[in-house]
Amino acid sequence: MPEAHRSRSRVVVVVLALGSAAALGCAASTDQPKTGPPPNVLLITMEAFRPDHMSGSGYARRTTPNLDALSKRGVTFRQAVTVAGRTVQSFPSILTGVLPPVHGLRYEGQSSEILTGRMTLTRALKDRGYDAFAVTQGLNVGLHRDFDVYDPDIYLDEQGRKVVVPTRNDHEATLKAMQWLRGRRGKPGPFFLWLRYVAPHWPYEAPPPYTEMFDPGYTGAHSFNEEVRPGVEHGDLIFGLRRLPPREIEHAIAHYDGELAYTDAAVGELLKGIDDLGATARTVVLVTADHGESLGEHDYFFEHGAYLYEPTVRVPLIVVAPGRLPAGGRVDTLASTIDIVPTLLELAGVPLPEGLQGHSLVPWALGKTTAPGPPAYSESGRNFYPENPRQYVEGIAGKWRMMRDDRFKLIRIPKEQGPIREFYDLRADPGETTSVLDRFPQDVARLERALDAIVDADPGREDRADPPLPEGLEEQLRSLGYVGGGTRP
Repeated sequence: MPEAHRSRSRVVVVVLALGSAAALGCAASTDQPKTGPPPNVLLITMEAFRPDHMSGSGYARRTTPNLDALSKRGVTFRQAVTVAGRTVQSFPSILTGVLPPVHGLRYEGQSSEILTGRMTLTRALKDRGYDAFAVTQGLNVGLHRDFDVYDPDIYLDEQGRKVVVPTRNDHEATLKAMQWLRGRRGKPGPFFLWLRYVAPHWPYEAPPPYTEMFDPGYTGAHSFNEEVRPGVEHGDLIFGLRRLPPREIEHAIAHYDGELAYTDAAVGELLKGIDDLGATARTVVLVTADHGESLGEHDYFFEHGAYLYEPTVRVPLIVVAPGRLPAGGRVDTLASTIDIVPTLLELAGVPLPEGLQGHSLVPWALGKTTAPGPPAYSESGRNFYPENPRQYVEGIAGKWRMMRDDRFKLIRIPKEQGPIREFYDLRADPGETTSVLDRFPQDVARLERALDAIVDADPGREDRADPPLPEGLEEQLRSLGYVGGGTRP
């Protein structure tokens, strides 16, 4: 979506739980065949959620105690990347298992009818008898069609009375999900629940006590939040053309970390509620995000989608499947968000539909292979800001494109006189400070070929203009911190 609904939840998390051993925190036998009824599937997605800011990743602040505990029950993929830096492209790939050039949703304002008829994770599970429910806090990118219930506000309680459950924040999203789960208590058959949390997104305004919890002594300005409102243009701030004082940037990051903690608390409430219903041992959980967030790296502040450096393309990926996957596993092999559909379907015992571009991560989670997976693709989103100094061509033709493997990363930036290419050795230079295009010619050529195969098959590769935003959408985007002003430098 235009990342347009600003209710406060923006990360993707999926959790799979299949047996009791992982729920108890002990290693499960992974060679036993799956028996009994099919598991529930819980997909949790979080907006703009950086895995390197999770306390379980070694981050200094205790931002994610509930997700840290969850990761100890399952397998964490420590090098997972999104297919796109913006919500509208990323979520369709998460639920279809194909790249944006294939599903076709490439920019905000585009009709989501393009997804009509495409196979989704939801449809594959529905065809096997699953009830499907989604709490997405207003996301509308064409993924609602296969769900039984999608983002409602009115429910029937266990006595059949109408109950109004709005969704204005991540806490209320959890309440809505639990209302649905309690309402189907005792109903036979498994469920598929997708819950989208949105809090970790600029402006960084988590409710008390989270907003100031990590930097309570700060007494300076909060212009990083105050300038994000209708009528205020701030593309110059996003692209480092106007600098905030270093101390204020530090405090903005503390606000971001507070939002992670707020979302983590909402996830904890959800997992406790599922446990109270006695469903933990038969629920598969996968946790991920639609994209990350840049906090000043490469002079890109409090945003995502324009550039393809690691802070915005890296996402968390945790998979919990009691009785099927080991507890506390860590995998360093590269994974992509298009791998979510085949991974969840394999763990649920559902045959994989044709046409998926992702692959199941189960063999790596089980330790049956340590071989490198295929390289991962990502693309930039729509350019909202004339102030962006590195957008040289508009439209799909101007998208940044990335191809990455376990070690190397190629970024191609279109320019009319020929593309700019950047190439990084992420093991030696995880901060992507120095392009080493001339040092690894064979690896450059290999990733170039893989990227060319995707671009050459992209039906929109020559489109040099995004269509106008629909009426009313531009102001909505502006109120969320999108759409800049001024002229290109």
